[in-house]
Amino acid sequence: MSTNNDAIEKARTDVQNLHKQLEASAAKNQAALRTDVQNAGMQAQKLADALRTAGEGQHAEAQRHLKDAAARLDEAAKHARDVAGAGETQLKETNQAMLSKARDAVQKLSEAIASRRTAKV
Repeated sequence: MSTNNDAIEKARTDVQNLHKQLEASAAKNQAALRTDVQNAGMQAQKLADALRTAGEGQHAEAQRHLKDAAARLDEAAKHARDVAGAGETQLKETNQAMLSKARDAVQKLSEAIASRRTAKV
């Protein structure tokens, strides 16, 4: 159980770092932004998969929050896959959409951690 809890804490830190990466990407040129968005999409997908694994063995409310966080990261990854032929405006919109999904995922992870702490009491 402790390993899953550590995994959730690490996942939250990783998603927060993804969020910071997406914020930093906003000011870059089109080629660099496209690369950053695609890399962030791959990272988001890996994090979503890790959250599904971390949800095993958690109580129902924490599982729900982890599932919601994974869904947000799946959506962010989907946005990244859609940028292959995108222009600069669409790239910036995609980056903002991914940023929003990463922010939502961090919130859901925080809720999962809070529900886990509440369940211990």
